[in-house]
Amino acid sequence: MEMGERGDLDATDLALLARLANDGRASLTDLAREVGLSRPSVADRLRKLEAGGVITGYAALIDPARLGLPLRAQVRLRPHQPNARAHGLREKLLALGHVLSCVHVTGDDCYVIEVAARNPAHLEELIDSLTGIGRTTTLLVLSDVVSPSDVDLKALLLEPGSAPSAER
Repeated sequence: MEMGERGDLDATDLALLARLANDGRASLTDLAREVGLSRPSVADRLRKLEAGGVITGYAALIDPARLGLPLRAQVRLRPHQPNARAHGLREKLLALGHVLSCVHVTGDDCYVIEVAARNPAHLEELIDSLTGIGRTTTLLVLSDVVSPSDVDLKALLLEPGSAPSAER
């Protein structure tokens, strides 16, 4: 069984992952104190989680609004050309400069793209650029209700139909 398959993550691994999801800069000393292990034991666990692909990296979370891009939108895109990825979709999106993410999805639209814009006129420019690639439907982001750091890892790993634990 590879690291990351459900059976080999114990409560300590989940506690480490939850803390790092909330604070990727947590020190080994703080992590060790929180989970009741030595610093070398925590470092070893983190190395295994990294090597197993459970932890894929560490990054600063950037607030686009603080960079002068307060307007976020999710743009659903149905490309004009089949197999848009083969026709340079990724490169086209990155060239726009305001794309925060893009996921390939099922349903009527093929992609959901999150963009950040300075104002409505700027958002309109971004949408106009995307209409050259395909048909778009735009949804304005009003607020974040759940972010990745809010996710309860224990509940995430529950079997469907299982009752979540009261503790977090």
